[in-house]
Amino acid sequence: MIVDLRTYTVKPGTLGAYLKLYGENGWPIQNKYLPKCLGYYVLDIGVQNRVVHVWEYKSIDQRAKARAALESDAGWNAYRATSAQFMVAQDNRIMKDAPFWPMKPSGNPPSIGIVDKRTYFVEPGKTGEWAKLYQAEGLEVQVGHLGRCIGFYVSDIGPQHQLVHLWAYKDLADRQERRNKMQADPKWNAYLGKAAKLFVHMENEIIRPAPFWAPPA
Repeated sequence: MIVDLRTYTVKPGTLGAYLKLYGENGWPIQNKYLPKCLGYYVLDIGVQNRVVHVWEYKSIDQRAKARAALESDAGWNAYRATSAQFMVAQDNRIMKDAPFWPMKPSGNPPSIGIVDKRTYFVEPGKTGEWAKLYQAEGLEVQVGHLGRCIGFYVSDIGPQHQLVHLWAYKDLADRQERRNKMQADPKWNAYLGKAAKLFVHMENEIIRPAPFWAPPA
C-alpha cells in the first residue's frame, strides 16, 4: 500500500467557504474515483488555514488510473476551477507504510476527536536503523500509553528521510494525560536516549476531522 498525503493552504478568511464548497461539490465526486480516504482534517494548532487529507492506494499504478479518471470528470474540473480562488499552496508526497504498520491499538483506544500529526526528519541513511530500534524498544511502550496510532508512514516520493505518524485522541486533555504518562516511563526514556541521535528535526500539528469526513469509531 501507499498513501498520498496532501496539504493544502487556503487564503486567510476563506477556510470555511472552501470546506463548504469542497464538502458539497468536490468530496462526493472525488470519492467516486479514488479508492479510500483515510482522513480529511483541518489544522487546529500549527500553521493556520490548512487542510490535510490522506488517500490510500494499492500501488502507484492504481493511483495514476484513479486520478486520470477523476480528472476526466467534467464536474470535478468545474469544481477545481471554482476552488482555485481559495488556494495559496498545494503540496503532496507519496509515502509507504512503515514496516511495523498497522499497529494494534492498546487498552481502550480513544475515538478520533483530534489527531496529533507528527513529522520526523531522520538522518540520511538512518531510517532502517531507527525502524529496528523503534520496533524493538519504542513501539510497544508508545502504543501502550498513547493507545491508537492511525497511520505510520515513511517517505517514498517527495522530501526524503521523513516519518509521518498520526495519533488519535479524544481531546487535548486526553493527549496531554497520555503523553505525560509516556514521558515518565523509564522504558520510553531509555528508547529516546538511543533514538534522539538519529533525528535532525521534529515537528507536530494538531488536526481535527473535517465536517464531511466521518472518522471510524
